[in-house]
Amino acid sequence: MSLSEDRPINDRACELLDEHRDSIYRRTDHMFAWLMFFQWLAGIGIALWVSPYSWAGRTQHVHPHIWSALVIGGLICSLPILLANYYPGRAITRQTIAVGQALASALLIHLMGGRVEAHFHVFGSLAFLAFYRDWKVLVTASLVVAVDHVARGLLWPESLYGISISGWQRSLEHVGWVVFEDVFLIYSTWISCREMTVIANRRAEMEKMQAEVEREVTERTREIELQRLVLQESHERLEQQTNELRKAIEASEGANRAKSAFLANMSHEIRTPLTAILGFADVLLETGDIYKAPVERIEAIQTIRRNGSHLISLINDLLDFSKIEAGKFQVENLPCSLHRLIADIRQLMQVRAEEKKLNIQVEYSGPIPEMILTDPTRLRQILMNLLSNAIKFTHEGSVSLKVSLVGKAPNRRIQIDVTDTGIGISEEMRDKLFQPFTQADGSMSRRFGGTGLGLTISKRFAGLLGGDLTILDTSHAGTTFRLVIDPGPLHNVTFQEPDAAMSAPDEEKSKPTDTKNALRDLKILLVEDGPDNQRLISFLLKKAGAEVDMAENGELGYLKANAATASGRPFDVILMDMQMPIMDGYAASTKLRSDGYNGPIIALTAHAMAEDRNRCIEAGCTDYTTKPVDRAKLIELIRFHAEAAAV
Repeated sequence: MSLSEDRPINDRACELLDEHRDSIYRRTDHMFAWLMFFQWLAGIGIALWVSPYSWAGRTQHVHPHIWSALVIGGLICSLPILLANYYPGRAITRQTIAVGQALASALLIHLMGGRVEAHFHVFGSLAFLAFYRDWKVLVTASLVVAVDHVARGLLWPESLYGISISGWQRSLEHVGWVVFEDVFLIYSTWISCREMTVIANRRAEMEKMQAEVEREVTERTREIELQRLVLQESHERLEQQTNELRKAIEASEGANRAKSAFLANMSHEIRTPLTAILGFADVLLETGDIYKAPVERIEAIQTIRRNGSHLISLINDLLDFSKIEAGKFQVENLPCSLHRLIADIRQLMQVRAEEKKLNIQVEYSGPIPEMILTDPTRLRQILMNLLSNAIKFTHEGSVSLKVSLVGKAPNRRIQIDVTDTGIGISEEMRDKLFQPFTQADGSMSRRFGGTGLGLTISKRFAGLLGGDLTILDTSHAGTTFRLVIDPGPLHNVTFQEPDAAMSAPDEEKSKPTDTKNALRDLKILLVEDGPDNQRLISFLLKKAGAEVDMAENGELGYLKANAATASGRPFDVILMDMQMPIMDGYAASTKLRSDGYNGPIIALTAHAMAEDRNRCIEAGCTDYTTKPVDRAKLIELIRFHAEAAAV
């Protein structure tokens, strides 16, 4: 029985020792059964060899030794062999074998005529009996040998020593040699038994450890199985959540696509009529002597332009916010002169500031990099929004920009503080100011206008530029916004002192573009389906000196372009609206390019998202501009591509 956890080690050690001894006893019993059988045969052979047939006159008889070997030897061997076969391992079997082995030695000595060499059989028998590792067997056999030597030494010395002289001295000498051997054999038996005990204890300890290990393994296996079940359940739950998340993402992406499509369509539908509204408002302001018109008419036209511009600003903010929310907004890293950019913005915003009798002050604190690496369009948009808000909420006083380079390399940042002396922001609205569609209070949009997206977009842009936009301070005396951006690597960059920075950029002021006769002698095909936009754009182009031909859809535009090319007077530029009935501008441009048309095609569309530009270029357009039309920009774009095509 194996060792359990609650069973003492000593009990198991005793059990193992008993099992080992029983195994030794059984194995040695079987060995002696065969040994005694062979000894019996050997005794008969010795008797036949030493005591042959003899003659005594007329009779012939067998020597008594032969009968002694056959009969007495058989009697001596029979009982031990039977016990070894039927009761192996028992004490009576070992003791009987010990007696039989000692008697067999005595018989062999007798058959050998008491030769000295025959006495060594006694030592050999004791040595073999030591295999039992039982000192009692040795004692029994030794006592039989002692009794035999003493008895036969006195009564029949010829059978023991081969001589007729008897004596205590010789018998005691033989017994003494037996006792001498017993001392070593019993000692070796004791050592062997002690080693067996040690081995049994170690085996018991190993079984104890094995039982503990098996118990630990069983517990660990059960824990692992439980953990596996938990993990399997978690895995199934995670798969379910993943599937739900995938479906949610797909739904979200679908919603985003729908939202983007909605915004794109909304942008297109609003920009198209605004093109005509703002364009004709400009025409009204520039046609005839406007100063002779009634003041109410001029104010009405300016109101139309102002509200139209507000709608354009709202659409641009919504498109920017949509792209930021969708994670699709990417900024560029271009070399930019920070001084010139700030000077341009100051010049542009100064006109609005002067309407409220405000002054925009720019202060440079320490040297500033002459060139930085950033997205100038987005940086300009942030500063324009901050200055626009500052001017809008300031009734008297000033608006100032303080520019400085802060931090230590390589974590240096451009810091711009925009401070006004306006109405300030309440503490409770301070944290909500950068949330979408949020203003200081509900009346702000009614009093000052605005969409509530400007600061949100500006803060997102600041993050994309490697910095942040925060409110540094606010009170009834004014507000300070702090813009921080990453200027990019500043190795080998020239730094400009504040005095030089204040004077250089202001010297170069842009002049209004003179559009009169800018497109003289140019032949332009305007492919546009909207009658209002046809009249407006053709009016602007003709006023700039161009010869304008029109087509109402892409198919007619395609035919007219090919016809003009075939007649040897191709158009210098094609202005292609991209959203038209029958054949849109994408298909018409692609078809013209596939026919080998090499002239410039400028896409003119109300789709103003970034991917729309790429789509136009991929369709074969040379360039791209959006509605509402910026007259100066459009004329400059046409002139640039016409001149480039003529080279």
